[in-house]
Amino acid sequence: MEKQLIDEIFKCYSVNAVEIQGETHLIYAAEGDGSCQIYSGENFKNKKVLWEGGGGTMSLVAVPDYEGYFFASKGFYSMVESETSAVYLLRYNGGEFTEIKIFDIPYLHRFDVIDGEDCRYFIGCTLHSGKEDKEDWTNPGKILVAKLPKNLDEEIDVELSILREGLTKNHGFNRGIWKGQDVAFVASEEGVVAVMPPVKKEEWEIETIFDHPVSDVAAIDIDGDGELEFALLSPFHGEQMNIMKKKGDSYESVYTYPIVMDFYHAIFAGEVKGKPTFVLGARKDEQQLYLVQYDQEEGFKTILLDEQVGPSNVRIVRINDRDYIMSANRQIGEAALYLIDYLGTNAQKNSAQMFKKIN
Repeated sequence: MEKQLIDEIFKCYSVNAVEIQGETHLIYAAEGDGSCQIYSGENFKNKKVLWEGGGGTMSLVAVPDYEGYFFASKGFYSMVESETSAVYLLRYNGGEFTEIKIFDIPYLHRFDVIDGEDCRYFIGCTLHSGKEDKEDWTNPGKILVAKLPKNLDEEIDVELSILREGLTKNHGFNRGIWKGQDVAFVASEEGVVAVMPPVKKEEWEIETIFDHPVSDVAAIDIDGDGELEFALLSPFHGEQMNIMKKKGDSYESVYTYPIVMDFYHAIFAGEVKGKPTFVLGARKDEQQLYLVQYDQEEGFKTILLDEQVGPSNVRIVRINDRDYIMSANRQIGEAALYLIDYLGTNAQKNSAQMFKKIN
């Protein structure tokens, strides 16, 4: 296990990666009135500033079929000051990036773009619909959708529509597979829903999976039984992490991380060294970043990557046939990259050994 400090970025918040000429480029962006940088080359030492100030970037969304293209949000400077949020498309051409605004979405917190047969589907979530102060939740958030063109080099003129309203603390958002198609899992005080674009049907669909308050969500079949398991963080910016498994017609908690930490925020699901994995982290108390996997003989296993770093967002990336965790270690201003060379053992039993290996 190795940790590489890519850069120091104040309030580092968002992460993603794009491929350019067969080379992985890492993107890290800040919340607040912050910056966005892209890193490449040997040990990612080549740095290009994409914007400095005017950030407030909550989401970065890569476009795999367009080399170096990605969507980004800007203008979410705080939970109150977020009325200028907007979505931009960054286009790469000849070594340079150009930026165009796609649309304004006040209070936009998370979004993704899902491919259809002849178009792309935008799914965006607003945290709320206006605030007097930080504790004001009287104006719930929304789910907004739109159709984007396949050709991202043409002029983009699209209209947004409201798919659902009345979602309080509309914070959680992760892409996944549900009933055989790409969806967005959205989490709020009203629960967790799967937002299904009309890829093979005429209308958008929303299906409720959980009906209790959830702050963040990710899903993967972690134990290989053919059913999705859900990692849920709750309540809003809270201290609970539970992995939920379907048993009969309902879901039950089958794993809870033994170390209680407040302000859980980082969550992602994917494969690390071929094993289904949840990546999780909290921004208070021990501020740990860790993995959860499942072993058929031993059950759930945790792998501690770091602590006292306070990750805001994370992503699994594969670079030259090796698996890495990109982490925006927001609380200490780090853009970090963790190489996973082995799967390790239970973090709560071997944390001291782990830190010798990554520091």
